[in-house]
Order: sequence, then C-alpha cells, then structure tokens
Amino acid sequence: MHQKKLQLSFLFLLLLAGSISAQDIHFTQFNMSPMTLNPANIGGFEGTVRVGGIYRSQWTSVLKSNQYETPALFVDAPIIRGFRRNDWVGVGLSLFQDKVGAGALVHSASKLGAAYHLGFGKTGKTVLTLGGHYGQETYRIGNADGFIFEDGIKSGNPLLSADLEAIKNNSTTDPKTNYSDIDAGIALTSQLNKTMDFKLGFSVFHLGKPSFGFPDTSGVGNNFTQPRRYVTHGTFNIKTSDRMTISPSFIFQTMNGNDEIMVQGLAGYLFNPEQDITLNAGLGYRLGDAVNILLGAKKKNLTVGFAYDVNTSGLNNDTRYRGGFEIAVNYIVKIYKNAPVKPKVLCPRF
Repeated sequence: MHQKKLQLSFLFLLLLAGSISAQDIHFTQFNMSPMTLNPANIGGFEGTVRVGGIYRSQWTSVLKSNQYETPALFVDAPIIRGFRRNDWVGVGLSLFQDKVGAGALVHSASKLGAAYHLGFGKTGKTVLTLGGHYGQETYRIGNADGFIFEDGIKSGNPLLSADLEAIKNNSTTDPKTNYSDIDAGIALTSQLNKTMDFKLGFSVFHLGKPSFGFPDTSGVGNNFTQPRRYVTHGTFNIKTSDRMTISPSFIFQTMNGNDEIMVQGLAGYLFNPEQDITLNAGLGYRLGDAVNILLGAKKKNLTVGFAYDVNTSGLNNDTRYRGGFEIAVNYIVKIYKNAPVKPKVLCPRF
C-alpha cells in the first residue's frame, strides 16, 4: 500500500510537470529575451557582445508566496566572418529557471547555441539566419514538504510524511530528472528603406521530443515525452519622424494543443538626441488572457523594459485583474579598434 501511494504521488508530480511543460516558458517582452524566442537571434546585432536578463513574476494575487517566477539570462556575440563577405557567425549561452507552486517545482535549462547569418545584396541589408541550441533541461522538486495530498488531509496531517521521507531519503529515489534538448530556428531581417525594417522568425523547441520522468523507489521512472513548441514571431520598425518610431510586433506559439497569440504596439520617442535617450511605451494583448502595459527606455547601448499583464480571462474574479510583472535589461558592448589614419602633409603652393 505504501509503495502504491508513493507511485501515485509521483504520478501526480509527473502530471504537474506535464501541465507546466505544456505551457513552457514565455515572456510578454519576448523581444527582450532573444535566445528563448528563437536561436536564430544569436549574434544578430551590431556590436561586440550582448548581455541581458529578464525576470517574470506571475499570479501573485492568487499564490501569495508560491507564484510563478521565471528569471533568464543570456550572452551572445558575433565572433567570426562567414564564407562570404556579408556573412557572419554568432554564438551564445542561455540560462533560465521556471519555479511554480508550494512544492517549488523547478524547470531550468542551460543551452549553448550558434547561428549563421547570410547577408544578401551589396550592403547586406537583407539577412537570412539559421540557428540552433543544444543543452540540458531539468525538472526538480525544490520543496517536497510543500505538497499536500488527499489521504494526508483525511488523517489530519496535510503531508504524507512517510512518503515524503521516502522520497527524500531513499537512495534510489531522486526528485530530479533531466534530459538533453535541441532547438532550431530561422529568421529573415530586411531594411526596406531608410524609414522601415522588419524581422520575421520561426523556431521549434524540444526538436527531438525528449523523454523524462521522476523515478520511483524501484528506480524506474514514469516517462513523459516533452512535446515540441512552435513559435512564429515578427517585428516591424517604422520611423515616422526624426524622433518617433512605431514598432508593431506579434508572436504565435503552440505546444501540445495549447496556443498563445499576442500582438503589441510600441512607440519610441527620442527624448534627448544629444545623450541618445529614447523613451518607449505601448500596449499589447494576449488573446483570451491579458492586456499588456509596456514601458521602457534606451540610452545608447542600454535598453530597459517593464511589462505588466492585466488579466482579462475568466480568472479575473480571483486575480482581481492582476497577472504577470516583468523587468528586462539588455546591454550591447561595442569594442572597436580605431582605424589607422595616415598623416597628411599639406604642401603650400607659392
């Protein structure tokens, strides 16, 4: 009976993991987390090194101390020229952690990636990019004491202490599982004219559909197959004046029958041309879920963004219209050698 209850407990955890993976990580400011959006974004910028991070907190109005928390970090760089004059190769590293619930179920990953950028035309204003990630993903139970089960409640103790002790102390049982993962993506970037450019991309995550599962006391796990996540995204930048830029964008992603569609519009105003300070503000909408409030600023190579989701789904009676909060920072380091300039000798004419 004890073995059966323990297996049922792990089955519950597995189903919970399946529920979380069906959502996978997602950000309202998806363009501020380029490597979790599309590996084809690696090295797709003008500069030497790009570093950034984003943090998302969700459902604080419902889960007071055990809400969804998702921090992510990345660094990438264009490192070498490609086979052609306008081609280049970028590499990058991406880290993220997604924690949810009283049991602190943690989904984390570390991935190395590379992308090849093919520039077309004499000036390379149109770029087609192919990219990929490879790394490890892990599911871990951070706080087994936080789980509550039915027979524990009936006995007057909300925790299955015997089962939990077996989970934590049994040498054949480890409340952690990991697997290797591969992602791939393609992107097209083009400068149409002096006032307009765009970027369109498509990516596939969990390409190999890896299997994982929490092992039971016998050391045999209940395997779950991670479904693929498909992402289509696009951003258009339209310069309407010397100081104003309008940037509509969209993302559509689907995973295991769960779809997400989000459209946004961001306006950038060059507040201080001398110091290159731009203020950003905009709105977005995640269909059937939330209105996005977007704010941010850019000073030279530093970009900061804030987002708040106003929940509009059927849960708004419980959430009181409060959804997720995000803060993101990106910084591009530019290290260039000064071009050698030959001294000019002026010979006066007589």
